[in-house]
Amino acid sequence: MNKNLLLVGAVAAAGFLTLTAFGGKTLEQQQAEVQAAVDAKIATLRTEKQMECDSRVTASAQMKYDEVLAARTAEMTTKGGRKSSRGPRVDPLPQGSKPKTDPSKDKWNPNGNAPQPSKEKWTPNQNTGTPAEKTPSKSKWDKPSGGGN
Repeated sequence: MNKNLLLVGAVAAAGFLTLTAFGGKTLEQQQAEVQAAVDAKIATLRTEKQMECDSRVTASAQMKYDEVLAARTAEMTTKGGRKSSRGPRVDPLPQGSKPKTDPSKDKWNPNGNAPQPSKEKWTPNQNTGTPAEKTPSKSKWDKPSGGGN
């Protein structure tokens, strides 16, 4: 009987522990809690790694900036002075004779076959030496010389 009593006590203790170990939660609730804990750990790990990566990138950029700055200062000291903010100095072009331009060739008439201006207006009168007179224009505003009202 002692053996039976011990066996029943052991089964009862095992059943009690089994039922109370998980707080009476279902399998879905337990998996949800585990997933939440895993997500929290992943989030903290991700933020730590992101901060490490950002600090490495910042350190690398600062090192590169320092190298460029040191190269510029070394370049300025070898050239012997302060750099101009205007850019590099360029020698002026040699001054030669101006290229001959043909007045009949321009950007509006590249072939050079422009109509020649009328010289009749500009030829002086043979007798007086003044420009030729213009013919009177007939405008619609001119009054007729007739006797109309």
